[in-house]
Amino acid sequence: MFDFFHRRPYLLYSLIAGFFVLGVYGLIGMPKNLFPDSDRPTIIVMSQVPGATPNVVAATVSKPIEEEVSTLSLIRQVSSVNIAGMSIVTAEFEYAKGLEPAAVDVNNAVNKVRGKLPRDVHPSIYMAGSHVLPVDVFALSPAGGGLTLDDVRKIAESDIKPALLRNPQVGNVEVFGGYQSAISINVDPFRAKAVGLSLDRIATTVRALDLDVPVGFSKNADSFFTITVYGERAGVDELRMLPVAPNVRLSDIADIRWEHQKRFSGYEGNGKAAIALAIQRAPGGSVLSTSKAGRAVIEKLKPRYPNIRFALADTQRNLIQTANTNMLDALRDAIIFTLLVILLFLGNLRAVAAALASIPMVFFATLAIIWMTGGELNIVIYTAIILALGMLVDDAVVVLENIERHLVELKQDLDTAIIAGTKEVIAPVFAGTVATVAIMFPFLFAGDFPQQIFRPLISTLIIALVVSYFLSITFIPAISFFLYRKGVSKTRFERLLERLYEKSFGRLVGPYLAILQFSARGRSGLRRLLMTVAVVALLAFSVKSIMPVIGRDLMPPMDTGIIKAHVKFSANASVDTAEKRLKPFLEWLHQQPEVVMSSVSYGSEPGVLSLGSGSLPAEAMMTINCVDRFHRKKSIWSIEDEIRSRLSGLRNIKAADVYDFGATPMSSIKAPIDVRLLAEDYHVLPDAAQKAAAALGSVKGLTSVNTSWDNDFTEARLNIDTNRALAYGMTPVQIAAQLPLAGLPVAVSANLVSMQNQFVRLYYNRPFDGNPDQLRLIPIQTPRGPVPLSALAQIDYGLTANKIERNQMLYALDVSGYRSRRAISTLTEDAQTELNKAGVKGVEISQEGDIKQMQDSFQRMIKSIGIGVILLLMALVAIYQSVRLAVVMILVLPLAMIGASWGMLIFNKPSCMPSLVGILLLFGIIIKNSILLIDFYQEFRKKDETPFEAALESVRVRFRPVFMTAFGTIAGMIPIAFEWAVGLERLSPLADVAVGGLLIGTVLTLIYIPMFAYSLERKR
Repeated sequence: MFDFFHRRPYLLYSLIAGFFVLGVYGLIGMPKNLFPDSDRPTIIVMSQVPGATPNVVAATVSKPIEEEVSTLSLIRQVSSVNIAGMSIVTAEFEYAKGLEPAAVDVNNAVNKVRGKLPRDVHPSIYMAGSHVLPVDVFALSPAGGGLTLDDVRKIAESDIKPALLRNPQVGNVEVFGGYQSAISINVDPFRAKAVGLSLDRIATTVRALDLDVPVGFSKNADSFFTITVYGERAGVDELRMLPVAPNVRLSDIADIRWEHQKRFSGYEGNGKAAIALAIQRAPGGSVLSTSKAGRAVIEKLKPRYPNIRFALADTQRNLIQTANTNMLDALRDAIIFTLLVILLFLGNLRAVAAALASIPMVFFATLAIIWMTGGELNIVIYTAIILALGMLVDDAVVVLENIERHLVELKQDLDTAIIAGTKEVIAPVFAGTVATVAIMFPFLFAGDFPQQIFRPLISTLIIALVVSYFLSITFIPAISFFLYRKGVSKTRFERLLERLYEKSFGRLVGPYLAILQFSARGRSGLRRLLMTVAVVALLAFSVKSIMPVIGRDLMPPMDTGIIKAHVKFSANASVDTAEKRLKPFLEWLHQQPEVVMSSVSYGSEPGVLSLGSGSLPAEAMMTINCVDRFHRKKSIWSIEDEIRSRLSGLRNIKAADVYDFGATPMSSIKAPIDVRLLAEDYHVLPDAAQKAAAALGSVKGLTSVNTSWDNDFTEARLNIDTNRALAYGMTPVQIAAQLPLAGLPVAVSANLVSMQNQFVRLYYNRPFDGNPDQLRLIPIQTPRGPVPLSALAQIDYGLTANKIERNQMLYALDVSGYRSRRAISTLTEDAQTELNKAGVKGVEISQEGDIKQMQDSFQRMIKSIGIGVILLLMALVAIYQSVRLAVVMILVLPLAMIGASWGMLIFNKPSCMPSLVGILLLFGIIIKNSILLIDFYQEFRKKDETPFEAALESVRVRFRPVFMTAFGTIAGMIPIAFEWAVGLERLSPLADVAVGGLLIGTVLTLIYIPMFAYSLERKR
């Protein structure tokens, strides 16, 4: 490769320039998100079951759908949430399934089971994932002109939403907040009784008459006609004139109004009642591109609707923009630190110039390849590039340093020195690249969550390493003509730096040589054994003592500046009640200097996934955006404590969970601690859950404990006397049909010009639908004449489930616990201990929080590290044609764990997925340094030096490059280790492990690699 491009310099320059341009384009145009999408393919089936209680919804709708969906291939978990009037079934698949194939399979399964569902239930299917999380949420509220929230909702759905969807960058738009438009028919039962009409007969008549009926068509030789009966009434006035009996119009027995449906959901943006407009990206889309497109459309709509206030209430954009800007700043700082290390160790401005030239080339070439393969930019990608800096610079400096050696020591002319010096180090540079790639490669196929999160990081590292190798043996020799055209003499500044190095790090060469000489003196075998036993003992002590202290975690908590809160009031409370009770808190919240905006949703709406999905009307889901952590004094966890304290003082509050955005790495994990109770009978779950919740309440480090549902909803039960009903010629079903309390749609009113429609819903007129006791007076039409409902039935009250959940075709109840920063392993151990003491019986208990995914991920990652070490061994054997030398280099890798353990302890980070990746990266750097030592050891052996002398010379010659590589990599990792970007809390353990491991591992590598090398060769 070197010869090819050395003879074709203009081809090389053109190739580099092309990748540079593509990289710049990719940096500007690639999708930008916070982290890679890691949610498994998830499909949600939503079904409306008006008037049905949670247990009826679960038994008649969710259960049949669950059973059919559970038969699909690659299904991982099927669960459901059942609330009054709504079923939400969630099907989670393995990553290999893919989102669209999963949606097709679920749709087919639902079609199979439709015949088993109640007649009026029509399931809708939605694709879910991280793309469902709103990019921006706008709060739309009246700004004058006599508009109401009813009007705002109509405008949002009929005009604003379509305008946004017309932009191809916008994936979806959801409208939420209650006040759905509807034409209400409020029947007066006594007026209906006077004309002999029952409520079910009124509903049947409206359905039959308020309908357009296509009859067919007429065709002859010359013409063609369609024949249609247009019966649908388009407006309120026409519905009033609708005949429901001979000489009886609908307006004679009912009041017809165009208003909103009864409210079971609501929304407040920045503390004010509003209609939410949630803008979503398409799967795989860019948050920033979608936000930019959506806001541009909103700006164009503002002049058109001066009486509507558009206020931003929630956004991902600020977080991602801040994170991306921070990461570019961190990359800049890492480059500066790395170049300073090179300058200190080499005292060579030419080397700094070569590194400074190669870093942008590697950066933009890597971005170009990522862009061409359809990738995106996120914190993980930037982190990979920063991590690679030390290794990237090392390749360039090794080549340049060797060219200079040929010029100075061998007195060769410039052209000869460049050719000979480059060819001499191609083999070790290539070996280092292959070895590093070999140990990282298995991580690309770790499977499941670790692969999804870290494949972008590992693939970016591999791309950067390959690009670095290419540039070091092509571009660096090419620019050497310019760097050395005036000779190799050093400036005064360079000589000053050289003296500084000799008086600092240069003095450490002597002690290293002394340690090696100590190992070779009398009873050398015993000396080397004692040295080996000592370092192994230190390794065992570090791992055994430190690991239990720091604990284990799936991913560390992070301060994104976004707080989530889930507030529950009484299960029977209405949306209006919840809004009133939360109002004092919201007023206080927006007086806090750290708070920028807030978004609060109450209840749920069919078809809306981004806000309130599965919540009861008196449940509030809050998202609070704060100033980023670089511009406030309080941590996110301190602010959460204040919010939690304030919420606990609200009147009649039942529970309040306050936690940071991204509290769990995956949306399918409900909470960091999630104790799931399973049973075939849902009645036994609430009592067991109360015991489990009480047990978790004593666990140190949990900020709140909550149950997913309870048996606390007061239900009015209509107990029909069957014998008496039959005596009147009625069945319980016929009686229930005359009580339209569910607001069942009986028709659809459509405007054929605007293509907008709304349901026509049938209710009782007030006060009969406001108080169950008033129902006793309702006249029921029977074959023997009208009788009051009280003659056929009694109304009593009792407690029932406010919500019912199912999981894996069993009834389920989750006891969730949220934390601040304590490691998940110690929390789970303490939680399990308390649960065992509590003696919860009669249910199946499993830990479904972070710990479950952590155990699976750790197994996969440790297996990948093991496979990587084996591949590394095979690569080293193939490169050096020596099992002995390959084993020598492998044996020193575990010693780096000494520094890795202390690094995590000092930085106060748990053992987690990023730290395991850090160990992998650490092994890659250590092995690269080992290769440099072994390569020069072999060179000196070829000059007929003894094994011990070759070991001494390899340390003397390679001390500076090895230390420079280690400290250059450490310097590049400083912005990551100290979390100089929002979101880096998640990845900083990677750098913490590498920094600690490199400090100790480099020291030990320079001792034990030469010692093992000469020892094994002497024995041979």
